[in-house]
Amino acid sequence: MDTASICISFIVAIFGIAYPILLQVISKLDERYSSIIILELFNKEKVRKFFHFSLILSLSSILIYILKLPNPFDFGKLNLLINNSALIFLVTSTGTLVISFLYFVDKILIYYTPSQFLKYLIKQHNNSSNNNYTNFKAISDILIFSIKEQNETIANTISDFMYLAFKNYREKNEGQPVEYPSCYYEVVYKATEELASFKNKKLVFLEYKTVGGTWLLGELGTHKISETTYYWLWRNLLLAMKYERDDLIIYFWENANSYVFYQLGEIYAEYSSDHQFTIINNKEIEEINKDKERFLEFHYALGGLLLYKKRYSCINRIFNYTMSIPPKYELLPETMGEIFKRFIEFMDTHERKYTSISSNYSFPDMEGLNADYSVKNWIIRYIGVLFIRQYSIQPHLITMKPLELPNLPKTQSEKRIWLNNIDHFKFIIKDTLRNKGLLKTTKLDFISDDWLKKHEKPKPNDLLELYKNQIEQDFEKIKIEQKISGIKQQQFEESSKQIIIKAIELYNPIINPSLFTKDFNNWFIYGVRTVMDKTAFVDDQETSYLNYDSILAEKVSSNFMLGISETFFYTKSNSYLLKGNEIFQAIDKMNIDDNYIIINFRQNIDWYKNYYKVEGLNQNSYKGIEIFNCSVSNYELVGQSFFILKKSDLPNILYLDIDDKEIQKYSLKLIDENFKIYSSIIDLNSENEILEELISSHSDKELRKYVLINLLIKTEIRWKKNVKSIMLKLFSEHRDRGLPNRKKDINKLK
Repeated sequence: MDTASICISFIVAIFGIAYPILLQVISKLDERYSSIIILELFNKEKVRKFFHFSLILSLSSILIYILKLPNPFDFGKLNLLINNSALIFLVTSTGTLVISFLYFVDKILIYYTPSQFLKYLIKQHNNSSNNNYTNFKAISDILIFSIKEQNETIANTISDFMYLAFKNYREKNEGQPVEYPSCYYEVVYKATEELASFKNKKLVFLEYKTVGGTWLLGELGTHKISETTYYWLWRNLLLAMKYERDDLIIYFWENANSYVFYQLGEIYAEYSSDHQFTIINNKEIEEINKDKERFLEFHYALGGLLLYKKRYSCINRIFNYTMSIPPKYELLPETMGEIFKRFIEFMDTHERKYTSISSNYSFPDMEGLNADYSVKNWIIRYIGVLFIRQYSIQPHLITMKPLELPNLPKTQSEKRIWLNNIDHFKFIIKDTLRNKGLLKTTKLDFISDDWLKKHEKPKPNDLLELYKNQIEQDFEKIKIEQKISGIKQQQFEESSKQIIIKAIELYNPIINPSLFTKDFNNWFIYGVRTVMDKTAFVDDQETSYLNYDSILAEKVSSNFMLGISETFFYTKSNSYLLKGNEIFQAIDKMNIDDNYIIINFRQNIDWYKNYYKVEGLNQNSYKGIEIFNCSVSNYELVGQSFFILKKSDLPNILYLDIDDKEIQKYSLKLIDENFKIYSSIIDLNSENEILEELISSHSDKELRKYVLINLLIKTEIRWKKNVKSIMLKLFSEHRDRGLPNRKKDINKLK
């Protein structure tokens, strides 16, 4: 058998027998690991590509050898080499094919041997400089494979690798929220799902590191937890809940306790060396406290989830888990103050903090508009269980007082929130005490009237009622005694002055500059004196008053404008009820000139202009005659009317001084000299004389919570006697009775 035959036999054997077998083996890689990533990795291997190239090359060499193409040229000494080049090419390609085949088989063996393949992937990952995490994803798939196969050796190796991978990533982001690549979260989630479905305890170490949170949270360092990490932690716990694996939740609780103790522990204040003794690490303290608050919030939500799913045994286990003697429960409250604080936070009646809590803490079978309310409700119910748990705490320090009521809320708004919600908390406690199964499982069923009496403990709801009464008394006391804010009083004065002057100046165009000293009729418009809740004018408000500084001035301004409109009605000499199309025809018939003025009380000029096509009409004049538009008026008297009179017959508007006795009695302050505007805010709790005068209409108790507000202006409106003022009112078939006047009824004014 010659050399060529041997080479061709090798090539045919590899191509015809070995290669199909290898293809079949490769196709089963996906079935073996259930991983598309691993199959893609294999297809990208250089050895595989080299083998394919060698196979094509060797097949080509056979074709060239069989053709035996003649050499058309004479190359002298090289003729021998060229004449045998086909054989040389065949031998060389065969050798290359055999070598590549051996490497290819070796690579297949590596892929098919999990332990060898794992080492290979770890090495590739460590040597990789790109960030596509392909090898990491392949290792993740092998981890899932090892869990399914319950291969402890491989799982252990991958566990160590993952621990370092997560640790190294955290170290790169030290001191800031760590958001891992998505594949990091996914491997934990997939592993959790596989582990949760197994009931044996062969891979406990892996359960502790996945759903237990070791990989995601870490054990040491100063890194922060990102919101994305919280999201995936919650998803992992939902899987544990789905498969009723309380042990997995306890693993997480254990790790979370360690996390609080080692990474969120209390930082003691460091003071500057100067005489001011300022805290130099205040920022670090605030950050650690903020991180701890967020972490504890997560675990209150977890407690609510356990209660919702009736995992009472698991609740009992977390209630009793501690890492120290005497016991300290890092994730549970020690004082009533902590419990009350959490209750108010999660009640969140104004949706300030937890606007969409269900997106952060989704509960199974809760969706739609009521999801947020339902999630918060179960968390609050868990807080109710924690309230009852306080009765079981045995103090081991003189400073421990588990049933001691917290300090009263500092601000009136906080007190109001408590007063509005404490009855709901009482309902929660009462309902929890009726849940005998929960109390028995959590060993809180010892609480009874006899036990409370024997140990001299107050009943839970009596304790809440006592706290409510304390808050209520303090709330009422401060509401009566607190002083008026100087800043708010100043704001009231400035706003009132601006609003009233703006209204006054609107009417400057219709003020007669010639003062009437005789033969006139006059009307007076006064300011406003009223009683208002003092809360609007204090710094510590139970609720916000947005328009406290303007509401009274708006009333004074409105009275001023209404009063002026009413005097036009009372001084008219004639009035006519006309249809819309005849009003301006009537004005034309009056034969008036620019010495006259048209006063418009809430008539739509554009409507006349566009609907009746009145020529020479615009917002401010009609055929050269000035129009003055009044937007505020007494609608019953002058609404939908025009008044026509001479400009010389327009009224005087005078601003008079307030009586000195009234100024002294009500402590009035002049806030504008031009228009003689006075104001004062009197605390009725400190002005007994004025208080006595008002008692007839209010109870003394109520009045002491109020202030008497004075915003006074004495306005005199003077009209000439027998002024000739014509009122033209728009006729309405729906409003007016009788028949309208006709245009012929109108007489000339000139």
